[in-house]
Amino acid sequence: RFEILHQSSKSMARVGRIHTPHGIIDTPGFVAVATNGALKGVDFRDADEAGQQLVFSNTYHLMLHPGSETIQAAGGIHAFTNRRDRPFITDSGGFQVFSLAYGSVQEELSSKGNKSELKRSSVKSNRGCSSMGKDAVKVSEEGVTFRSYRDGSKFLLTPESTVDAQKEIGADIIIPLDELPPYHIERQKLVESVDRSHRWEARSLQQHLK
Repeated sequence: RFEILHQSSKSMARVGRIHTPHGIIDTPGFVAVATNGALKGVDFRDADEAGQQLVFSNTYHLMLHPGSETIQAAGGIHAFTNRRDRPFITDSGGFQVFSLAYGSVQEELSSKGNKSELKRSSVKSNRGCSSMGKDAVKVSEEGVTFRSYRDGSKFLLTPESTVDAQKEIGADIIIPLDELPPYHIERQKLVESVDRSHRWEARSLQQHLK
């Protein structure tokens, strides 16, 4: 449940509050990133004592290791991390479609759409890892076939499977799968990408409501 506590009459900016099964999230607020279910530099106890509310974890990485089924068997992300009274949000894994295929955001932007330059940059930053580049990601109407950065194995991520994985992880807020194309892209391909994301979101909602 989301409630608005105050809204500026000038800028229309809002101060709000999101109610989740594991606590309240004040908005706007800082979201700490725990990609693999763990923070870097501090542990959850220190972060929570400092007032940290929402923590973000990455579905793609958690699916690869230790696996969403393992986290579910451990009682969900809250029990798995021993952070039982604060909320978690997970993403869909869609950003990995971008990063595995095109490198980092900085690399893609600096390449200005030059595929050869992007490939050199990606290889340099990833030390020639075979799980990067165009062969690592295949996008279809069904979903996205990833090549794991851990061992090079392939698996299919669909709108349905990412919803199921995020529910197994047990996040308070989950995000549907979308396609994130590169910055330098033809307009028609961008239109097709947006339309596909809309269809994926509809499938994600249907899966969520089952």
